[in-house]
Amino acid sequence: MDKTDSEILKLLNRDSRIKKNKIAELVHLTPPAVATRIENLENDGIIKKYTVEVDTAKMGYSHQVFIQTQMEYYSHEKYLKFIHKKRNFIRHHFRISGQMNYMIQAAFHSSSELNDFLEELNAYANYQVLEVISELI
Repeated sequence: MDKTDSEILKLLNRDSRIKKNKIAELVHLTPPAVATRIENLENDGIIKKYTVEVDTAKMGYSHQVFIQTQMEYYSHEKYLKFIHKKRNFIRHHFRISGQMNYMIQAAFHSSSELNDFLEELNAYANYQVLEVISELI
């Protein structure tokens, strides 16, 4: 991967629907050369997927939170099954280092929906909730 590949990735990261012709113009290559580079980035696993980012507030998810979880037991199997079952609320789920084991990024329609989720989560893990006030970028 070189500087041009990095620039192509930056452009795709800003707008995954950007046309190859526009990328070619911005990185000073031909459209076929850009297409080949993108294909190579995909084949090498650098580009894993293309996705859509939605505005959760406009979809009615007024409560965006980060939830750090800590397991009481060595086996996390039941917890992970619960998380999989609740994937409609969960935007991202990470294994993290430190005192906590996992970080959940989630969105809920209401305080009661969040509360219901937390009550169920309590059967699998201790947790700490951080509510998002605003997004800066």
